[in-house]
Amino acid sequence: MKNILATGVLMLALAGCSLAPDYHRPEQDLPSSWGTEDIRPEPGELSREWWRRFNDASLNDLVEQALRHNREIEQSLARVDGARAALGLARAGLFPQVSAQGSGERSEASRDASATYGMMEELGLLEESVSRLEGRPSRALAPSRVGSLWSGAVQASWEPDIWGRYLDAASAARETLLSAEEAERALELSVAGQVCSAYFDLLNYQTQLELTERTLASRQSSAELYEKQYAAGAISELDILNVRTQVDSLKDSLARAKTSLEQAEGALLLLTGASPAEVFAGRAKRGASLAALPAVPQLPEGLPSELLSRRPDIRSAEAALRAAHFQVGEARAAFFPSISLTGSFGVASTALGSLFSGAAGTWSYGGGISLPLLTFGRTLSGVRQAEASMREAAASYELAVQQAFADIRSALAAQSGMAESVKSLADSAARMEKAAELARVRYEAGYSPYLDVLEAERTLYSSQMELAARRASQLSAIAQVCVSLGGGW
Repeated sequence: MKNILATGVLMLALAGCSLAPDYHRPEQDLPSSWGTEDIRPEPGELSREWWRRFNDASLNDLVEQALRHNREIEQSLARVDGARAALGLARAGLFPQVSAQGSGERSEASRDASATYGMMEELGLLEESVSRLEGRPSRALAPSRVGSLWSGAVQASWEPDIWGRYLDAASAARETLLSAEEAERALELSVAGQVCSAYFDLLNYQTQLELTERTLASRQSSAELYEKQYAAGAISELDILNVRTQVDSLKDSLARAKTSLEQAEGALLLLTGASPAEVFAGRAKRGASLAALPAVPQLPEGLPSELLSRRPDIRSAEAALRAAHFQVGEARAAFFPSISLTGSFGVASTALGSLFSGAAGTWSYGGGISLPLLTFGRTLSGVRQAEASMREAAASYELAVQQAFADIRSALAAQSGMAESVKSLADSAARMEKAAELARVRYEAGYSPYLDVLEAERTLYSSQMELAARRASQLSAIAQVCVSLGGGW
């Protein structure tokens, strides 16, 4: 008994050992500052619900709707639930498995199939004949071929985790769950950024549509006057042809603006998880105009190295790397013997009424050991495969970090460049508006041909359309700055 207890204590002491390699976060050369002065905005606090900084209630509603109903997020949440269930399965291997079973059976043996029954029956018939001749009662020697067996038992089995195989499997499953959760957060961040960009595109095409409609209405009104002047011989055929060409060109622009608006609206509705009917015929919410949305990005205070703990995609990649370390330990444990312990306690009886009597009790316990001797490289290949997966996970983590800083640099550069471009285009549009007005005055006074008016108005329209598109790009760049920084924490 003492030996059994000593063996059990030793197994428990060894249980929980891990053969997984020690984890160290891969070292990388990180920047010491956020960037050069020409692209670094003013530092400040970045809210977790960063899209609210645009102060647009419609945008807020669209993002929240997308976070609730987007199907990609639903898929990611299902993967999280699956990883959580896998963790429960892995943890179950650390504990004894207890089961209960019961059975009842009533059967009749074949007389022809059993020589014993045949011999016993012959002896029984002979004894019966002798008893009748001697005038005494007979007694049958052959047993009945009909019998019953009732049983019930509680069984338990346990494989002590001496080499940490199940512990490493549970640890790997836990890190896999963390990786799935962070991947889901990264997807939420990405979807929010996509909704913002799609919304800004929608406002851009809405602005361009309204601008084209106003310009076309003005040109058509002017064209009617010029048609009368042409009929009266006041202007040349070249002038009226140019007027008609401008009107036709604006009609084409109007058709393209309507198409772009419909496509942008469909893309936005898809992101928000709208039904197929809503995607096909629905209308997305629209709030403030492009010019009314704030365009001042903010960077959080702190060092760039803190980005490693801010971006969910980096946290997901690191959790996957830790899981790969534990999977190596799980694979290495296959080289060593495994010990299994079993035991049962129950009852068995040929009579159901005697099933729970003291004489019906049964019990057993035992153990076994299994040692791999010749696996033809299977175990070694499993370890090599796990080690290769660990190297792959390390490279994926390093790539995620590199991609994060590349995203930040690209987003900051785009934000800075778009801000300068918007300012230049706004100044240019203001000048062209004044130039178009002067061209009309000079034409009406007879100092310049009508071609000058058409060219000035065409240039003004183009600059206004480009300004709307550039403002949308600037706002999208700001959203990408927020996304690349992890979207708040």
